[in-house]
Amino acid sequence: MRMVMLGSSPPKCVNRCKGCRPCIATLVIPPHTNKSLKTITSREDEGYYLLSWKCKCGTKYFHP
Repeated sequence: MRMVMLGSSPPKCVNRCKGCRPCIATLVIPPHTNKSLKTITSREDEGYYLLSWKCKCGTKYFHP
């Protein structure tokens, strides 16, 4: 039986780190660059962070 999972799945990071090893899939939260640009939102939206998958090798991140 196959399990149902919500959200996106990790990318296959084979050949994505330009020869660097190990190349692993990592969930990334982008930093907030400028809070003064934040528009008026409801309190529910204040805790929301956009998550994205990247391929990581050492301290470098690559697009999957």
